[in-house]
Amino acid sequence: MVKIIDKERVLGKIKKEKSIIEFFTGVGTGIIVSCLLSPDSIRRTVVILIGLVMIGIGWYKETRYDNKVFKYMEEFEEDSFHNLCVFTCRKF
Repeated sequence: MVKIIDKERVLGKIKKEKSIIEFFTGVGTGIIVSCLLSPDSIRRTVVILIGLVMIGIGWYKETRYDNKVFKYMEEFEEDSFHNLCVFTCRKF
């Protein structure tokens, strides 16, 4: 029961983190695209830099997110394999 609750909690965190990643990369891209048509100014340069920073944050968080997902998948495979071995050993 506790493992099921922990699994649901981890999946909820993963979904929330994915939406944050999509927010940063999407907003950063939108800011940069909207600034391409504006006239040259210091404000435009600052906004483009902010957009690039947001995209960088999104990419950084995405690599950390991918590592967490792979780690979670490895743990899940080990648990599944262990449960499968216990089930087949009890059968014989």
